[in-house]
Amino acid sequence: MADRSTTILVLGAGGLVGRHLAALGTPGLERSACDVCSDADRARVLAEYRPRAVIYCAAQASVDACETDPGAWAVNAAAPAAWAREVPLWYVSSNFVFSGAGPHAVDSPAAPLQAYGRQKLAAERGVLAAGGRVVRTGWVYGVGGRNFLSTLPAQLRQGPVRAFGGMNIQPTWAGDLAKLLLTLPAGVTHAVGCETTSFAEAARTVAAALGCQAAVTEVLNPQGLLAAARPADARLEPATLPGWSTRWRELLAER
Repeated sequence: MADRSTTILVLGAGGLVGRHLAALGTPGLERSACDVCSDADRARVLAEYRPRAVIYCAAQASVDACETDPGAWAVNAAAPAAWAREVPLWYVSSNFVFSGAGPHAVDSPAAPLQAYGRQKLAAERGVLAAGGRVVRTGWVYGVGGRNFLSTLPAQLRQGPVRAFGGMNIQPTWAGDLAKLLLTLPAGVTHAVGCETTSFAEAARTVAAALGCQAAVTEVLNPQGLLAAARPADARLEPATLPGWSTRWRELLAER
């Protein structure tokens, strides 16, 4: 058998952040190559690749789907804790472990409002108890992503969009997060873009660049329109990664 040992191995390499880590030369496994919730797959991968550390990017990332998805707890909470007990693990968590007024510091009390946040918080505790590392982030976007910010150019080229305006966000470019993950310090780190905007403001910025300024309808109150509750202010501090104004034009490369 060929020697596949590696220093760092990414789990969930088919996702947005995982693909950016791959672009930086970090080997990884997609879902088809490793079921992170399988004890047998975990044993096989650790024996075959012998990583010195694992970056855990696998997730049920749909906040709304986590309310009803019976597999969400396993992939978001139980599996990362299980991996962390066997290999040094760096876990990508979420700003949705918080509620109430932000910005939230690393040591602010966690109080998640929805299943997704509770899953992420449980994983944090399991990973940290095993000596792993945690990065909290939010509003991650990039070319090839499937969320609202990532798909803005494509949506606007197709027609008008509705965008939430009553929520402060700190858009985080996936490539910047990936670079930080490779040098993640011990403990808990906050990693988000350094500029605050809203989904509506972000959409208007992209719409103006595409010449369709009138294509954005602002929705002021997202509560009640989504299956899972959102924090009124999920901003994090410190916020040190490049901001929206620095990175959003890279989305226009996707056609």
